[in-house]
Amino acid sequence: MSIEDRSWMYEGWNDNGCHSHEWVQKTNAFLDHAFSLVLDSQKFGVLCPCSDCDNRVRRRRPIMSLHLCKRGFTPGYTIWTEHGEKPFSEPTLENANDTADGLDEMLADIGDAMHTVSAEDEPPADAKSFYAMLEASQEPVHNYTSVAQLTAVARLMAVKSQHNLGVECINKILNLFDDVLPENHKMPKTFYECTTLLKGLKMPYVKIDACENNCMIYYGEDINKEKCDFCGESRYVVVEPSTGRKRKPIPRKVLRYLPFIPRLQRLYMEPKTAKHMRWHKEGRRDNPNVMVHPSDAEAWTHFNTVCPEFAAEARNVRIAMATDGFNPFGFGKSKYSCWPVFVIPLNLPPALCMKEENIFLSLVIPGPEHPGKNLNVFMRPLVDEMKKAWAGVETYDSFSKRKITMKVSYHNSIHDYPGLGMFSGWSTHGGLACIDCMADVDSTWLPNGRKYSWFDCHRRFLPTNHEFRDQKNAFRKGVAVHDIPPRRLTGVEVQEYMNEVKDKSFDGYGTTHNWTHIPFLWELPYFPELLRPHNIDVMHTEKM
Repeated sequence: MSIEDRSWMYEGWNDNGCHSHEWVQKTNAFLDHAFSLVLDSQKFGVLCPCSDCDNRVRRRRPIMSLHLCKRGFTPGYTIWTEHGEKPFSEPTLENANDTADGLDEMLADIGDAMHTVSAEDEPPADAKSFYAMLEASQEPVHNYTSVAQLTAVARLMAVKSQHNLGVECINKILNLFDDVLPENHKMPKTFYECTTLLKGLKMPYVKIDACENNCMIYYGEDINKEKCDFCGESRYVVVEPSTGRKRKPIPRKVLRYLPFIPRLQRLYMEPKTAKHMRWHKEGRRDNPNVMVHPSDAEAWTHFNTVCPEFAAEARNVRIAMATDGFNPFGFGKSKYSCWPVFVIPLNLPPALCMKEENIFLSLVIPGPEHPGKNLNVFMRPLVDEMKKAWAGVETYDSFSKRKITMKVSYHNSIHDYPGLGMFSGWSTHGGLACIDCMADVDSTWLPNGRKYSWFDCHRRFLPTNHEFRDQKNAFRKGVAVHDIPPRRLTGVEVQEYMNEVKDKSFDGYGTTHNWTHIPFLWELPYFPELLRPHNIDVMHTEKM
């Protein structure tokens, strides 16, 4: 269905139930189109574009028809991006079924970026090699198809990953292609040639060996060590020699690390995305009094005043981090859990900021148990990269066609409550669990239940003349509250507090403080100036 004038969606509808004949006819055509794109759509439904559902909830056809008749289409939905249409005019393949995995959309985006390079400012070496690789790989596999070489190789690698195929299997498939395809075709002949082609995408992935007990990682100065400095455990699995053949050592535990700087640079290599990266500063708010983006919050504006040079450049990036544990083998008998750490660029507008494609996996911390305070150990490569990003890295902005020095700053983290405790260094267990009140907390020990309770501990946050403060029968019996709320410590004061506790070997844990470790994030020069460095996500805030 081609993109056309969609004014009928809003002009032919009103909330009194009087719809024009054109609106009814074209809405039915839209429903036919939407439900024809998805297998089992009658069973599982399709995203509903009514003004309330706003393409967030799947509905079956009768319910969707009723919603559209009563509520109308969601405002501004003239390009049906959630129902098969692309947001921008992009080249399409001759076989529509080939786009099912989304690879062509990605390749089309970066292909557009390739054609925007101009002589106004020569791209740096890495961007130049990337565009050259794209230009070479955009040639068709052979003269009788429009499928590009890079597209074919990327799809083959996706099939290998999805079906867990071995290298030998891929080589045999490529041998078959070599026999079937016409002479002088561009398809690689071996798996090695495929990986060489894809290396031009420059999305690095690093394996870092780790101690089995999470004491240290073999990284930096420790990369050549074979035993842990703390527990003495061997770095590698001990294998009894059976033959004279030399075997590659097998590490006991491996940390997967995916640097985020190349991924941020890739956002600037596509002009449309590069333009969106300025939205936090230049984007228009329909209602300035409503917070719709992190840049509207106090923490963002506070950092602008602390680091005005960083804030002056709209293309500098602020990122959030998030982590949580999950069982990759399901929720059966296996107790194994691993902990991914995600990096989220916050410059993008609200509609793009939390899209899956704009959230980067940066670390995969191995299990089988949660890392606890040793999360600090696994964060070392990420923090080192944060320091490098704060100093600035050369990046090519394809929208302005200029080379820029892109700087990156940490903005905040997003976790559930236990994850926040590991990430911040202040334990969220026990009587001092509140990360805001810290040692000045008003909790009550329940001797029969043998746990702490925070019932009626928040009246001190009310205004001093509030009537609830003097009520002795509505909260704790016979108790009036006239205490003032705890003073929020500045970042510098928290840092001094941590260092004082550390000098005493964390003596007094659980009674005068709840520090378990000093996170590496405090090594960032601007970290003490952050107003809200750690946050609980919305879902867990509602549950609490």
